[in-house]
Amino acid sequence: MRALVSVAIGLLVAGAAAAQPSFDARDFSGHWDRSSPLESFANTPGGTRAFELPGAREAPFTPAGRAAFDANKPGYGPRRAMQRNDPMGRCEPLGLVRNLVAEIVAPHATFEIVQTPTRILQIFEYRHDWREVWLDGRALPSGGDLYPKWNGFSVGRFDGDELVVESAGFDARSWLDKLGYPHSEDMRVEERYRRVDATTLELVITVTDPEYYSEPWRSDAKRFTLNAGKPRRFDEQIYCIPAEEMTYQDLVGTGNVID
Repeated sequence: MRALVSVAIGLLVAGAAAAQPSFDARDFSGHWDRSSPLESFANTPGGTRAFELPGAREAPFTPAGRAAFDANKPGYGPRRAMQRNDPMGRCEPLGLVRNLVAEIVAPHATFEIVQTPTRILQIFEYRHDWREVWLDGRALPSGGDLYPKWNGFSVGRFDGDELVVESAGFDARSWLDKLGYPHSEDMRVEERYRRVDATTLELVITVTDPEYYSEPWRSDAKRFTLNAGKPRRFDEQIYCIPAEEMTYQDLVGTGNVID
């Protein structure tokens, strides 16, 4: 009897494994929609639209970081203010980390990855922005070659089946998320991407910025779901420009205005 049960369990396990679609763990190509609930960089107070997730805690600020945070007046979250200075409200670029957080409401909480052997292009549709990650073994620039850019400079490598991306050279005018968490020009960012299964991508971001944060600050494990139907539809062509500002802000639900 035990032998029959063992055989039956073995067949069930094998059948379940066979039902799982095969995938290349090192291929991150595709359109990925955020499925995890947090719309902030990490599990901080006010990071979701409806409810607080267990374990929410404040960022590990330095005094300078706390001062910069207090000076930022977001249009969303527990510090939402009538007088706002969110860069999104002025149609400025969001910057790399805020793009990666995919903080906008569905179906715009998405990005596309186009992968080649030597370079990855990551496209953020709702802001018509993009960044490149070089996989050809080059190092990040240094000295005078490293200067502030909205999305920084990025290089990547594989650690097993995880894609590890290191970035530096950021414009300090951007925020980490719509709650107003700041960063300095000296911020360093590490991203770790992992294919959990054929349709699930996991991303963990670590920000190292000694001027503003007393220790490396790690995000939650963000989950994204593969949207196989997205390539069959045309790009929505959503632009944040003064002529379409009110339509844009209504669409993404930030409540911001150009000041």
